[in-house]
Amino acid sequence: MTWRRRLLLGAAGVLVAAVATLAVLRGQGALFPGEDRSSRPLDLAGRADADSAEVASLARARCLLLSGDERRACLQEFLLALVEQGRIRLAIGTLGRLGARDAGIRRAGHEYSHVIGINAWQPGKDLGEVYGQCSELFQSGCYHGVIQAYFAWNGTDSATVAGLCTSSPVISQTAWLRFQCVHGIGHALVQARSLHLPRALEGCDQLRGPYDQESCYGGAFMEFIVGARGQSHHPRVGPPPADSAAEHGDHGDHDPAPAFALRDRNDLLYPCTAVGEKYRRQCYQMQPGIIYETANGDVGKLARACDGAPGPHRKSCYLGIGTYISGLTGRDAGRTIRICSLGDPDFREWCFVGVVKNFIDVTAKPGDGMDYCRLLEDPRIASRCYVAVGEQIAFLRLYMNDRRDACGAAEPRYVSACLFGAGLTGERPADLVGT
Repeated sequence: MTWRRRLLLGAAGVLVAAVATLAVLRGQGALFPGEDRSSRPLDLAGRADADSAEVASLARARCLLLSGDERRACLQEFLLALVEQGRIRLAIGTLGRLGARDAGIRRAGHEYSHVIGINAWQPGKDLGEVYGQCSELFQSGCYHGVIQAYFAWNGTDSATVAGLCTSSPVISQTAWLRFQCVHGIGHALVQARSLHLPRALEGCDQLRGPYDQESCYGGAFMEFIVGARGQSHHPRVGPPPADSAAEHGDHGDHDPAPAFALRDRNDLLYPCTAVGEKYRRQCYQMQPGIIYETANGDVGKLARACDGAPGPHRKSCYLGIGTYISGLTGRDAGRTIRICSLGDPDFREWCFVGVVKNFIDVTAKPGDGMDYCRLLEDPRIASRCYVAVGEQIAFLRLYMNDRRDACGAAEPRYVSACLFGAGLTGERPADLVGT
């Protein structure tokens, strides 16, 4: 054998070994050989001073070489290890850091945060205390998950549903936190009713007052959409085996299988066309997610389908387009502007409203919404955008002075629109037209 041939064979052997090593590393989710995948988050058990930047760096190193479902499972496992240590706030902060650097994680952030919340509460823990450790990041999915876990264990009888969101001072202290609670009830009811949407909506009717009921309907429709895709936000959380179920609070409201069609390929507006009128406003606001799925990802069909909604609900459907494409594009401002501009000129302003409200929902920072409004050239649409920012500020800020200060960061021309949205003035902005 010539020296050239020996050299080539030796190089090939090194390459094979390198590929094999890389395969092992991918399987472990580890950056370095021999690193134990399950040990990385546990290294922080005795570290009270660990911050989210440090932990996010560890998560990236641990899961960096994985892709697809394996990468998702690796990140979820890492976050849940923190939750098991009782470090819920650190888990949410770490997720926020990861999402800031990775568009894929950012798009799935709501689902990750749901799973954190679901696993944060366990029987025997104080609901309000656990709820208070969540944050608004990623559309408050952690809050929703805590509520889902509570109902999965305790059942959804009318007394539990009606009183939960008013029973804890932590939950009821602001409109924002109360909304997250009743919205979470909607998720939990669809979970408990095994995707039987009408029965879940009837459960929302047990809540007191139209505000709580409507908020619950929104959560129910959201869970119906993702659940029908097989992408429910939660692992199964609930009582022990059947022989001890009664003792531990399972009230038998988990249906064995859905008896309500999950999709109708011939009707882009289903299930809104199959539920009662009082549920339809919230349904149409969630419907663009189903339209996009049913139309095989054709964003051009979103507005065309919403144009077929009954007159009173076209506005809600356009709002839903904005909410959905904000998540779909990873909050890419330029792309959302282009997609919203495809719609009917009489309704497309509501698409922009849906976008800007979602921007603020994700981070709970009004400034993120104002940054978006500054990109809108049409004064009518920009004014509507700032009114929407003001509405979000009213939701986030309890005190009037805080609301006024927040609106002061708007462009001077649109401060009045923000104040109008925040309920601080009754003077309607001149640029604002329509309802």
